[in-house]
Amino acid sequence: MINNRLCFYIVSWCLFIFIVSLIIFKIFAQPYPLSGDCMEPSFKDGGLYFVNKISPYFKQYQKGNVVVFKYEGKDWIARIVALENDTIEIKDQNILVNNVQLKDNVIRNWTDWKYGTYGIDVPIKIPLGHVYVLSDNLSAHHDDSRVFGSISKSLIIGVVW
Repeated sequence: MINNRLCFYIVSWCLFIFIVSLIIFKIFAQPYPLSGDCMEPSFKDGGLYFVNKISPYFKQYQKGNVVVFKYEGKDWIARIVALENDTIEIKDQNILVNNVQLKDNVIRNWTDWKYGTYGIDVPIKIPLGHVYVLSDNLSAHHDDSRVFGSISKSLIIGVVW
């Protein structure tokens, strides 16, 4: 009888831990497989990264945050380089935010970087409730804000850990 009761408690605790783990992964931190070279060398193709889905409710997005967002039914990953009310322009292999060169210590591949139209050679202002995102590997021709403009914060799924 003691063994049956002990087995019941062990199975109950294991089930409880399993359910709590599922909740944590589904609500708070979801694994996200990265495919493609859009964020190299910072994030590698084929890597598995966790997306913190709850932190945006507690703090504002910041320049440098790598986010996963939905756009046209697909999940995308990119780095925030400009926030709402900022002005951004990309020219001569420089990212200018509010007419100041962005210094974010990201090693970018600038080969054939003139992909898209938004913010390239012409400054654009980021509207309220939006951010401007870029791939780290600008030559990968990965769609980012150069192609579809700034994205609404409501489209962001979470911040990559």
